[in-house]
Amino acid sequence: MTYTLIANSAYVTRDADGATIPSDPRNSDWQTYQAWLAAGNTPGAAPAQPVAAAPVPSCALWQLQSVLTPAQWSAVQAAVAAANNPALTAFAAHGSNVIPANSTTLLSLGAAIGLSAAQVAALVAEAATVAIP
Repeated sequence: MTYTLIANSAYVTRDADGATIPSDPRNSDWQTYQAWLAAGNTPGAAPAQPVAAAPVPSCALWQLQSVLTPAQWSAVQAAVAAANNPALTAFAAHGSNVIPANSTTLLSLGAAIGLSAAQVAALVAEAATVAIP
């Protein structure tokens, strides 16, 4: 018989059947587990908790425009026109569209005006704080 700890918990899992055993001295399974420990056994480590991914910043296009310099905004408009993509043109024309910092479209527009992915992410994070007073 073996047991595995449960992260951030006073419970253990009995490996043979997956039963979760609470740390209750009146519980016969807990008593069996305590005897197993007293015999010199060691439970398996708790599985690593998945790390939540950091949220990807996003902003509305009007917010992004508000933090770009006039030269950057002109370069974005030129890049959209040069792409000759009706869907991109329509998207760019609608200022309330929300776009995440990791959008391939936004990253390609950023590259077209000389911005790295990190610079695009920083601009989007800054733009997301812009509000209409």
